[in-house]
Amino acid sequence: MKLDVQNVSVSLGDRTIVKDASLGVQAGEFVGIIGPNGSGKTTMLKALRGLYPLEKGHILWDGDDLSSMKEKEIARRVAYMQQSVNVSFGYEAQDIVMTARYPYLKWWQQEGVDDRRIVEEAMKETGVWHLRDRSIQSLSGGERQRVFFAKALAQQTDVLLLDEPTAALDLVYADDIFYQGRRFCEQGKTILIVVHDLELAAKYCTKLVLISGGEIMATGNPRDVLTADYLHSAFHLSSAVYDDPYFKQQRIYIFPKGTTDITPYRRSTEIDESMSIFIERTTL
Repeated sequence: MKLDVQNVSVSLGDRTIVKDASLGVQAGEFVGIIGPNGSGKTTMLKALRGLYPLEKGHILWDGDDLSSMKEKEIARRVAYMQQSVNVSFGYEAQDIVMTARYPYLKWWQQEGVDDRRIVEEAMKETGVWHLRDRSIQSLSGGERQRVFFAKALAQQTDVLLLDEPTAALDLVYADDIFYQGRRFCEQGKTILIVVHDLELAAKYCTKLVLISGGEIMATGNPRDVLTADYLHSAFHLSSAVYDDPYFKQQRIYIFPKGTTDITPYRRSTEIDESMSIFIERTTL
């Protein structure tokens, strides 16, 4: 599904969190939203789902203005996995995932055979089917994240909006979330994901959006966005971004704070042409 964000601003109280954001996303793209804490990433994602009103601008899904769409219509197109969910009752994991089917049911309908099959498939795909009868409150943070990811998949939309889905996950499951995301996009579907692991984003995402201070600083393929200059501008850090010589993947090395000479960190006197470095008063 195509997304068109046109000069969008979002304010919460007297603060403007997202400022004049414009973005185009095509069907099949796996888009990573990166940036420092408090930069507006989550606010942007919630606005794309229609959870925050726009101060100005328009959000179009396949040409349809989000502001004119009804809740169930949005829910059939876009699934949203929020950063953290507080569940006050002891619902079983399978019941949590089953709530993803509500956009397809009338108010008087109960879940049918197809709904139960879809839920089972989603929970098996995310590796939580064996937890189906467990209370959601009895699960670890990582297990909960995988249950809520299964819920997003069970909604069977063309778009997933994922807000830090790998939080609390170990390395294996974090990588698996991104691997499943890539498979999802290979079907012509679309993902926008807030992520802090930049190397994981570089490994799987087809496009990155760098947000800083509520503004989109850069957008493009990972090699164009993950540069030492951009990382310094957004995160105020000194780093080297380079191609791994053994695996076709970008790597990021962050120099310790206060470093003014990178010589002690180098194994070679040569600097690869693909490497970008930013450090205050660098001495080569």
